[in-house]
Formats: sequence, structure tokens, C-alpha cells
Amino acid sequence: MKRRSAFTLVELLVVIAIIGVLIALLLPAVQQAREAARRMSCSNNLRQIGLALHNYASTYQEMFPNNGWPPIPAGYPNDFSPLAKLLPMIEQENLQNLIDFNIYMGHPALADLPTALHPAAGTPVDSFLCPSDPGNAVSTLTMQSGATIQIAGSNYAMNVGSGGDGVFHPGNGTANDGLCWVASKIRFASITDGTSNTLAFTESTKGNGTPPTATTPAPDFRKFSADGTVDTATVNDALANGYSSIQSDISGWRADRQQYWLRGSVPNGPTINGSFPPNFACPDLVTGSSKATAARSYHPGGVLANFADGSVRFLPDTVDMTTYRALWTRAGGEVANLSN
Repeated sequence: MKRRSAFTLVELLVVIAIIGVLIALLLPAVQQAREAARRMSCSNNLRQIGLALHNYASTYQEMFPNNGWPPIPAGYPNDFSPLAKLLPMIEQENLQNLIDFNIYMGHPALADLPTALHPAAGTPVDSFLCPSDPGNAVSTLTMQSGATIQIAGSNYAMNVGSGGDGVFHPGNGTANDGLCWVASKIRFASITDGTSNTLAFTESTKGNGTPPTATTPAPDFRKFSADGTVDTATVNDALANGYSSIQSDISGWRADRQQYWLRGSVPNGPTINGSFPPNFACPDLVTGSSKATAARSYHPGGVLANFADGSVRFLPDTVDMTTYRALWTRAGGEVANLSN
């Protein structure tokens, strides 16, 4: 009697099991390949921003973009961000044409953003966005009148100091030991520590717009920052003793990290200090417009950073804190650098 050629149930189950094992083996490799591509794209973004910084300096007598200008009619600077000033250098001149830098934006806690600036504020810029960050490029801002507008964010922020200098407000005009503040006039010649040893821009992650409903376990610090005391003592306490040491000081949570590329001094603007190491297991702290921050990313093991010489390097989460702080100062006289 002639037998039919067919799979038995056992054979079919074996084949399915083998396919399942192969998928399980291949999936991590596919995910790693995708992350490698995203990280390369992120690195290219930072390299483009670094080149824009050099072109800006070449155009404006070696001057770096600052974080806005006085006078301060409402107790707040006209804080057009460094990224807003770099737009023509990243082929976004048409977008910058939407920005009238003579318009006073107003105190963010007292006034709405002027209507003429709404189109620019809500326009996302691909070069400002890390593809590994799952957050939305555009979010909703509720202004003081209760009206809402769309604002676009950035995953890259400019160095406004090491945090070790005790200057945490990027917009009150106090000079920090980094590269940018209100009315700053930093040039390449100001960086006596060496451009290859000084950070210009680092990554940070965007908030998702919705504060956490529960804080146990601790929320994802890449998405949320905390309302709490911002001073040297609190920062040092967090560095020495971790999240539990400052947890009782936290009065609320924010989900607006890096959501506003247009403004540099607001707490959700694209400026950053080196208070905490990369991806620190403690939230960024915010009081008013003062903030103690960490560079953060969705890349495994660390963050990408652009240095003042234009190079892009990876900063591991395990970087020595003394070395890390030294990279944020322009003229600290430290001998430490990333290689050691």
C-alpha cells in the first residue's frame, strides 16, 4: 500500500520549535542593529550641531550663541535659545525667518508666548531629535491665560555649566563655568581647558507630557523630572546617597523635559548642566527656572556628546564624576579628560 508523504504532528511541532528558537536568537540581533543605526543617526545630528556652532562662531567674530539678552522688563530675559540662533547653520533659515528676535517673549509664569512666535515654536526640527527617543516631537503647552499651543522639543542641549559652580539658573544673567548664559560672550579663546576637553552639547531625553500617577516604584527619570530644592547641598546629597536621600524633598513631578527648543531659560528648554552623571538614578531637579540636570538617553550604557572641537564621543554612565565635571568647564584648569 502506497503511503502519503506528509508531516506528522510531532515533526510539525519540532519545526515550529526550531523556528521559535531561531526567532528568539535573531530578534536581539535585529534590535541591536536597529539601535546601532539610531545611535549613528543621533551622532550625525550632534556632529551637524557642532559644525553649526563652528560656522556660527566664524560668522560672528568667534562668538558662541548665548542664552538670550537683557534688558529684563518682566524679570525674565528674552531667552531665545542657542539652538534657535543656530538654525541657519543647519539649513533651517526659513524656520528662523519665522522668528522675530526683537519680540519680547515674556516671563513664562506671567505671560503667554506672543502669537507671532507660535508657528516657529511648534515646528519640529529633525536634526534636534534623537531617533532612539520614543517621545513625541511636538507637545502641548498650556500658557498662563489657559490657551494652549503646540511646542516642539529637542534631544540636544547646550552646556550651561558644570553644576559644581553653584549656578543652576540658566537665565538670570549670572555667568557659569560652561559655555552659555544670558548675554554671554564666549569665544573659542575662552576655552583654555582645550576644545577637545570641553563639552558643547549633550543628549537629554524628552518628557512624555503626562506626569506619573504613582511614584512607587520610582518613575522613569528619562521621562520625568522632579520639583525640589536646587542647590549645591541637595545635589551633593543625591550624588553621595542616591534617590532615597532626596525623595522626601520632592513636591511634585514634571513631564515636560526638553519640550521647548525655542526658549533656553525655561526649565523645559534645551540647556543643561553637569550636576549629575549620565543617566543618573535620580531625577533632574527643578525649582522655578533653576535646574540640576543629568545628560540622559535611550542608548544602552551612556549618552552621546558633542565637544567644542566638533568631535562626538560617547560618555559612559560609569564615567568618573571628577572627570565628568571637568568636561563641563571651559577654564577650570583641570588635567582630567575623557580618555583617562
